[in-house]
Amino acid sequence: MISLAALSLLTLVMSVEVCGQGVDVEAAVMERARIYEPAIVKAATRHGVDARLLWVVAYLETRFNPASVSRKGARGMMQFMPATAERFGLVDPHDPIASIDAAARYVRYLGVRFNRADLALAAYNAGETAVEAYLTGRSIKVGDQTINPKGLNIGGIPPYRETREYVAKGLRLLETLRRTRPFLAEPRPTMNKDVITRESEAQSDGIVRKSLRADIPTRGQQSSRHTIYFVTTKEDR
Repeated sequence: MISLAALSLLTLVMSVEVCGQGVDVEAAVMERARIYEPAIVKAATRHGVDARLLWVVAYLETRFNPASVSRKGARGMMQFMPATAERFGLVDPHDPIASIDAAARYVRYLGVRFNRADLALAAYNAGETAVEAYLTGRSIKVGDQTINPKGLNIGGIPPYRETREYVAKGLRLLETLRRTRPFLAEPRPTMNKDVITRESEAQSDGIVRKSLRADIPTRGQQSSRHTIYFVTTKEDR
């Protein structure tokens, strides 16, 4: 759970992030977040993802609002489109506990697939196909739409303003959460972090650990490398 000091700091940071909303509004959001934090931690632990990353998604998507419905038809706190909800067995996207659990499974999938926190966030916002297209430099046709028609290879984050702002804000919030450590510590790997430079699997006593790395911009425009460990669950064994 978030301590009073951490809550105050996060409230200040979130107020700055939304550029113009008052502290009172953000304080209300943080209070709502506290209601769902136990479910976030539980789902993250169950499915082997960083609770802080799941928290960031919930914040960015709806500010922890289970009743939210987007103009495109995404529903619930974690903003599931019908096809994605069906894919992850989510019957009622407006059920916050079920939605959080499905989002944890989706974030795990994205982390394993793309192996980077920024790409996981980008895929949650813009879709996996868009990230794949701009990561590989391929044009991919989806229905009557062509994603990445010029075949740009730009590292995976689509050149959509909304997505780039989503990712940048998400990484800043993730770094803030890590500094204030409001959640349980990230799962401890049995391997040296310096050895794990990309998605890998290490078999030891039937346990598989997967790493997900993120370049977090810091002052001076340098990057700070962080690792989020996806720990295997019983279903993976």
